[in-house]
Amino acid sequence: MFTRTNLGLQNEYLFYDVDFVVYCEGHAVDGEGSSLDEVFWEKVFSENGKSVECKSAGGKTELRPFALRVIDENISNVVIAMDRDYDDLRNQMINHPQVIYTFGYSLESDVILDFQFDIALSLFATTARRNSMHNEFNAFLIRQSDCLRRVFALDFKYIGSNEALFDRNKPASILATPKNAEPYVKVSSLLAKAKTIRCYQTYTLPAATYKAACGIRSFFGKAVSRLVFHWFVYRTKKINRSRNIKYIAFMSLLIRTLNLAKTGVPRNLYYSGEIGQL
Repeated sequence: MFTRTNLGLQNEYLFYDVDFVVYCEGHAVDGEGSSLDEVFWEKVFSENGKSVECKSAGGKTELRPFALRVIDENISNVVIAMDRDYDDLRNQMINHPQVIYTFGYSLESDVILDFQFDIALSLFATTARRNSMHNEFNAFLIRQSDCLRRVFALDFKYIGSNEALFDRNKPASILATPKNAEPYVKVSSLLAKAKTIRCYQTYTLPAATYKAACGIRSFFGKAVSRLVFHWFVYRTKKINRSRNIKYIAFMSLLIRTLNLAKTGVPRNLYYSGEIGQL
């Protein structure tokens, strides 16, 4: 995957005339396109005063050994950016300034935690009821966060099993999207699946961790983002002449309008602290 010499990697930032080259998760997009991972990390770094060239380099199985190479060989001007997943809870995080993890489970989690609802609504629908709809959305998030916290504990319990609780390549498979009702997580199906899993080891969340957890932040981000996306589609379809919404466009908009300068937001404080160490 990473065939450049150490010297080539260390000097790559000069070619792009940036502060750092950031290798992140995701699949590279041909031509002038970018992966959502690249768009997200460029936003995070630029909002914190650093110019970067972001490159999607596959999954964590590719990035972890590359991160260790960067550290062991003391390669400067390169940053590895990865989803947190459950690495912190399983003591698997790489503790080094040049390795940065998302604040929540993944970039999708960080985007959904605090996105500009009114901007998204104005792009996809024309309505004067933005405030009341925003309140509806906030109420939905509160309800779902409590549900997702329980699903998070269940998912974490079986994350090391030899049989998956659900297919992470199909995040929408654990969601129900009825035509005329709010979407929801198919908790009963997950519980039924859990009863069939036979594994040698399970993980239990400490009680304090579970109590303090935010389901939106802690659970599998790709499923959470699709849950929110389907709610947005369900709600805007009630508005006459609302525009069609695609998931990739929805997420790209949310990333581009992310307010990382807003004070008092734990996510923002986390990223400013991490990037400040570089």
